[in-house]
Amino acid sequence: LAAKASWEAANVCLQTHGGFGFANEYDIERKFRETRLYQVAPISTNLILSYVAQHVLGLPRSF
Repeated sequence: LAAKASWEAANVCLQTHGGFGFANEYDIERKFRETRLYQVAPISTNLILSYVAQHVLGLPRSF
């Protein structure tokens, strides 16, 4: 899923830039915060996987 890929990319970017990754001049900290938002809003990855399991695979509801 794209949210997880963007989170890992932002994490690697932050690790690469080190302390400068948190400086406002580089916009890395903003992207890092935004990628975290993509994981939980508007629909989390777990809800998507639950929907696919229930409606596509025919598994019982997991919650």
